[in-house]
Amino acid sequence: MSQENVDRFVRGIEAFNRRDIPGVLRLMDPEIVWDHRLADLQGKLVGPEAVAGWFTDLYEHFEAVEIDCPDLRDLGDRVLGLGIIRATGKGSGVETNLTFATVARFRNRRMTHYIDFGDRDQALEAVGLKE
Repeated sequence: MSQENVDRFVRGIEAFNRRDIPGVLRLMDPEIVWDHRLADLQGKLVGPEAVAGWFTDLYEHFEAVEIDCPDLRDLGDRVLGLGIIRATGKGSGVETNLTFATVARFRNRRMTHYIDFGDRDQALEAVGLKE
């Protein structure tokens, strides 16, 4: 089952990169907890509708956003994803690279919790790994 979680995580990244919000939301539990560093002012978001609003807001501010996640780790009911997010600001055209360091928890083939640490070491520590 855990490889299936990795596969679902990859499908979520692929949908995100296509800006396919419904495709990402289909992978989530109805009570998904979305804890993203860029949503600090809002706090944790709960439920697909709240997450959809977050995606809509993100796409309003960035012309292009793409996740490149070459390091995926199967942790049973969790998946650790490490990589880079490339983004281009809308209007400004400013390009930036951000650290992609996330942990997603799955239950019954649905993502139930997503945490974006934004820091590789913090994500590794959160899952009990150190490099």
